[in-house]
Amino acid sequence: MGKKRDDTEPRPRLSPTATVEHLTEELVAELAIPPLPEGVPQRLADAIERRVQALLYRLREASTRRYVGALEIRLVRDAFRAVLTAYELRMPDAEAHYATFRKLVEELGYERVEVGFRKLDR
Repeated sequence: MGKKRDDTEPRPRLSPTATVEHLTEELVAELAIPPLPEGVPQRLADAIERRVQALLYRLREASTRRYVGALEIRLVRDAFRAVLTAYELRMPDAEAHYATFRKLVEELGYERVEVGFRKLDR
C-alpha cells in the first residue's frame, strides 16, 4: 500500500473558520456585509493586545487561585470576547491567543458549547 502523503511534507493547517469558508463565500457576498478596514489604529491594537494578555494571564492564575464561580465565569466571558475581537480585526497572533484561551478554559473544566463555554459538572 502506498502512502497518501510524504512524512517530510508539512501538514496543511487551516483555521477553524477557513475550513468551511469556501462553502459559503458566494452566499456571504450576496449579503453585502461591509468589510472591516485593513488597518487597525495602533493605539487600538495595543490596547486589545494588552487586554488579551491580561485576561489570559488571569485565566492561567484562576486554576491555582480558585476564584469564586462568578468571577471565573466573568473572566472566561471577557477573555472570549477579547480574543474574538482580536481575531475579527485580523490582529497578529490572534489565532495563537484563541488556541491559548481554549487550552486554559479546558484546564479550568469548561467545554465548548454552541454559544460560548459551559463548566463541566465534577
